[in-house]
Amino acid sequence: MVYYCKYIDKSLQHDWEELVKSNIASGFHQSFEWALFKNGDSWDSYKIGIFDDKTNKIVGGVVMLQFSFSNGTDFLYIPEGPVLDYENEENMKKQWKVLLPAMFEIINVSTKSQTTHFRIEPRISKMPSFIDEKFVKAPVNLQPKFTQVIDLVCDESAILAQMKQKGRYNIKLAEKKGVKVISKPITDKTIAEFFSLYDATFSRKGLDKKDLPFFENLIKSCEPISKLYFAEYEGKNLATELVIYYGDRATYLYGASSDENREMMAPYLMHWEVMKDAKKIGMKEYDLWGIAPPEAEEGHDWEGITDFKKKFGGKTVTLIGAYDYIIQKDLYEAFLKKHES
Repeated sequence: MVYYCKYIDKSLQHDWEELVKSNIASGFHQSFEWALFKNGDSWDSYKIGIFDDKTNKIVGGVVMLQFSFSNGTDFLYIPEGPVLDYENEENMKKQWKVLLPAMFEIINVSTKSQTTHFRIEPRISKMPSFIDEKFVKAPVNLQPKFTQVIDLVCDESAILAQMKQKGRYNIKLAEKKGVKVISKPITDKTIAEFFSLYDATFSRKGLDKKDLPFFENLIKSCEPISKLYFAEYEGKNLATELVIYYGDRATYLYGASSDENREMMAPYLMHWEVMKDAKKIGMKEYDLWGIAPPEAEEGHDWEGITDFKKKFGGKTVTLIGAYDYIIQKDLYEAFLKKHES
């Protein structure tokens, strides 16, 4: 097959989104909505499509994000991408061969910028053949390398049955105590409610946190593909989560819970209600979005959240992580020293 590349504009959004949703290595990070969010977070975005020369149908491509630093350098990032035919190695190699020069055209758009590298992070567990000696393993992964995924294809009783006994017990306890889980429309008020719980949770745990404008930009940009959930008791929000619905996967992206009424076990019921909601609208899996490595020692920073997530059962998925294609070695080494040391 013969391929060519061209930029994707709004008129091709539907075709692009349908392709991304069906690609085994991709997800919402390659959506127009995510690009819009990153545009509002000081990133530029470029959308390149790979087209079949005979049919002119879009068959692959990339949403590439670019961050520029004040010293004139920049780097590019491709989350959950590139979008290629990973199920056919010959096609994948051909598509990458035509995509790479198109990506380099972006790198050379600005004569003032000095691109250090581009980073890819496809959602796959097996190394693709196009990652060759020009790539190096990135020192950090920008997306979770290990995540817990729950199969939603089976019926509700089977989903409950594969959970740990304590998970089922806490769900029933929250139901018995009268906790209610609802999805609220996305408004300034509900975003503020979400942030209030998030801010209190991260402050209590002493964790680095995002500010309110970050979430206003994220949630409003991704409104077409997301929902805000709240677990309530006697008029108080005890837990909340932002869920992204994309393709056949629901992803728990951000969440928080109150220190009050912890005995109500509100977060357990909230996740169970989200699973049921996701199943009803056709999602095939629920991604709990990040756990500690299986070999992590006791006391790992993610030990508590991993223990919580694993109570819902499912399987641990291990991805290949991030890889860097170095453009200028000296600038790349300076980038690592300053930003990722």
